[in-house]
Amino acid sequence: AVAQREVLPRHHRRGLLRRDGHECQIRGPQCLVAATEVDHIVNVASGGTDDPENLRAACRPCNRAKAQAEAAAARRARSAGGRHPTERHPGLL
Repeated sequence: AVAQREVLPRHHRRGLLRRDGHECQIRGPQCLVAATEVDHIVNVASGGTDDPENLRAACRPCNRAKAQAEAAAARRARSAGGRHPTERHPGLL
C-alpha cells in the first residue's frame, strides 16, 4: 500500500507560483505557457521534500514530460536492479 501524502496547501502553491513569477522553471522563457503547477525538483520518491527550496513553478506540459521521464528512469532502474541472478543456478550446471 502506498502512503498518502498531504496535498500542498493552496496558499503555499500560490506563493510558490508568485515567487517564480508564474514562469516555468523547467524550461524558463522557452515555455509559451504560464506555470500553473508546482514541481518537486527532487521527487518525493527519490527523497525530495516539500521544502520551498525543492519546489518550483512549472507549466503543465513540462511538468508532465518531467514526470514521465522520471517514471521511465525508475522503471529502467528497477529492471536493471538484479531481479535475475547473474550466475547460473547450481542445478543447471
